[in-house]
Amino acid sequence: MERFIDPLGLPFGFYAILRRNEQVAVKCPKCTGLAHISQGEQGVVVNCTVCFHKEKEPEDYRYTASGVCAVCERWFNEEVTDHKQQTHKAVRIACPHCSSVNQVPIRKIAAYSGCYLDFRNERDPIFQLELYYLDYFRGKPVWAANREHLNYLISYISAELREKPAAVIKRTASHSVPKYMKEAKNREAIVKLLHKLQRIDM
Repeated sequence: MERFIDPLGLPFGFYAILRRNEQVAVKCPKCTGLAHISQGEQGVVVNCTVCFHKEKEPEDYRYTASGVCAVCERWFNEEVTDHKQQTHKAVRIACPHCSSVNQVPIRKIAAYSGCYLDFRNERDPIFQLELYYLDYFRGKPVWAANREHLNYLISYISAELREKPAAVIKRTASHSVPKYMKEAKNREAIVKLLHKLQRIDM
């Protein structure tokens, strides 16, 4: 009987992959060929292996106007969403406490928090590019973030006996694998589909 011991944690989450200096495989936005998202010295980048398209992580900023109201003397900090106002050094804004209009400086703050959301709708959370290793089983997505993830899924789903490390209650890598991929009745079809994905860039 084929056994498989599931690794601890969520090693195939988007942020976990980048933190290990590994790559996420996506479809290039220009040619749909194989492209890789990786963490570089200048931030997160996507590089195509076919047409050599390169793209940097888009800059994302928040703009806030803060100060002490000249009328009620209470401090406030309001987000500025008007793109025209965001280009100025100072802005006239109503105090949220007493509605008096004040002129206060605008601050530009990087919105990046150091942590990303995870994959959603089979796309990466930064560039919103479709994952390269993607197919469908009865209308439901079967995908892998990269070849390592693909190999893990094949080993895990092929195994007739799946085990967690002894005396451990923490999450394991299979926590994010959908139920329909884990079911014994679907094992053969899912593994066949994963092997097909494995061959697409050979």
